[in-house]
Amino acid sequence: MGFYLQKDNIFALPIIHYNMEMAAQVRLAFERIKPDCIAVELAETMRLQLLHAASRLPDVSVVISYDRQQQPIYYMCEPCDAAFEALRCALESQLPAHCIDLDVDHYPDKRERVPDAYALTRIGLEHYYELYKKTALAHGGSPTPLDHSREMYMAKRLKELSLSYDRVLFVGGMAHVQNVLDLVGRSTFPPLHHAERDTVQICAPTEESCRDILAECGSISKHYEEWRETSQEPLPDRQKLIFQLYKAAGTRYVENSGNAFPGYHMRNLMKFVRNYALITDQLMPDLYQILAAAKGCVDHNYAYETWALATDYSYRKNVDDLPEIDLTIEDVWGTSKIIRFHLKQPGRKGISWEYRRRKQRSSYRFEPPGPFAICSYPPEDVVIERFGEFLKKKGTQILTEEAARTAPFSSSLEDGIDTRETIRHWHEKKLFVKVRGKPPGGVGSVVVIFDEDSTEEKTDFVEKYTWRTTWLGEHSQESDMAFYATPMDKNIIGPGISRCEYGGFMMSYPPRRMHDVWIDPDYRECRTKAEVLLTAAIDYAVRPLIVYVAARPPRSALKSFARRFGKKLVYIPIGQLSPVTLNRLRAFHVLDGHEKRDIAGEYID
Repeated sequence: MGFYLQKDNIFALPIIHYNMEMAAQVRLAFERIKPDCIAVELAETMRLQLLHAASRLPDVSVVISYDRQQQPIYYMCEPCDAAFEALRCALESQLPAHCIDLDVDHYPDKRERVPDAYALTRIGLEHYYELYKKTALAHGGSPTPLDHSREMYMAKRLKELSLSYDRVLFVGGMAHVQNVLDLVGRSTFPPLHHAERDTVQICAPTEESCRDILAECGSISKHYEEWRETSQEPLPDRQKLIFQLYKAAGTRYVENSGNAFPGYHMRNLMKFVRNYALITDQLMPDLYQILAAAKGCVDHNYAYETWALATDYSYRKNVDDLPEIDLTIEDVWGTSKIIRFHLKQPGRKGISWEYRRRKQRSSYRFEPPGPFAICSYPPEDVVIERFGEFLKKKGTQILTEEAARTAPFSSSLEDGIDTRETIRHWHEKKLFVKVRGKPPGGVGSVVVIFDEDSTEEKTDFVEKYTWRTTWLGEHSQESDMAFYATPMDKNIIGPGISRCEYGGFMMSYPPRRMHDVWIDPDYRECRTKAEVLLTAAIDYAVRPLIVYVAARPPRSALKSFARRFGKKLVYIPIGQLSPVTLNRLRAFHVLDGHEKRDIAGEYID
């Protein structure tokens, strides 16, 4: 049995406005109590317009009026508000619906500290209400005279309704509902008068402003509407909806940007938003936090795709042709945080020339005269060699830090005082210093695996990276490279210019020593293409360290294989590296001849 407060034939449901979980509580309570009259905490002077707005749901409406200083007052009517859900239930069941609140001017803008409504899905409304009384009311200060006037008026109207109907369902704010029930028993009520409203009108927000002003973002409201249409299903779990939002945005991100969206992005995103919500005393993040996590864990393009999906609301139709109004979030809700997207886009210069060349893309061909004629694009070679140098330094640093130790001070401060150990051994009256580990012998090979492209744990496996080859460095500043990637003829962007995507690559130093690892019989026993690259990296490394970057560490058998030859694997989780950098590195271009290097820059972004 659900929770509600009751006094005689009045059933009161305490609610918090504008969230999905509270709206669902009203829907469930309506079906359970089966009232013959509905009363809500909305201004009585605007009853006709508010009922009209509720009748338009799931389409969104804005009821607008003005105070004495002609400042606008906005009432947002959306599916995820508990008061409008109550009016909507009454209209659908053809029951009397009443707005019983006193209309007042200059009501203070209170910001209550309320528990996250997501807790309702775990502890229920009764325990949530008790928690609310302990937290929000304890920090909210004493009620104002306007609060007392409103509660007195609502109590009077409820008493009048209770004399005319057998079961009255009252939906009111948690801060007022108990006080209203206590006042219902009065025998007399003081005269109270509404603020004068010269104009009350109902409008429809424009499509763009609808993305900004909904209290619950469009995707949440859309899922709530779908649940309402099939009420046998459990209420959507907000945490799962956020996960689905990120996943869908990842699919669009891959389609629109061409960048990869590996699984570790989802792990980082969900962990980030969880922690962000917790430090603001909430269980679930708001839209700003969801977008901030998308920007921080992936990039601005992904954050934009997340915003576009999160704020899309397909139920906005305005079929009755109400006047449309363009509102900002500041107009309706006051000050707010601003989030901006700096999308990666082509330069503004030469757009028409670029378009003229690209629109004939279907006529381009990639036909190298032989396997030794293809070559790389030099600016990309410079970038990837720099990245290899970065990984070599990072791998060396990791082993140096692992070998570092703390020792009592004797004659030298070494690398500085270890404050933590000194405080820990303060009773011994000794200083402890940091001793840097012995520098390793250097990095001989680097392996980066973006996608293992393996049949392991995949029942419907389709090989994506079918092109496998080995490239030799053209000069002493380049490494030898073996890699697997998407086919050369899959994405032709210019005459003799192909865009490919790495699944994984290996770089070995010094150059011009490597045979074709993909036809070498020594590597036939390797399980995956990633293991071929790692085994070859061990074989060709002239220095003892091999840096391995991937989503998961190598098998212990490969670590043993490396130790057999005096080598050591340094594993770096790919999630520790910048996704922006990885996306820039992952795409590369192949030319069908050295002469194409002169024109390649005109076709490559």
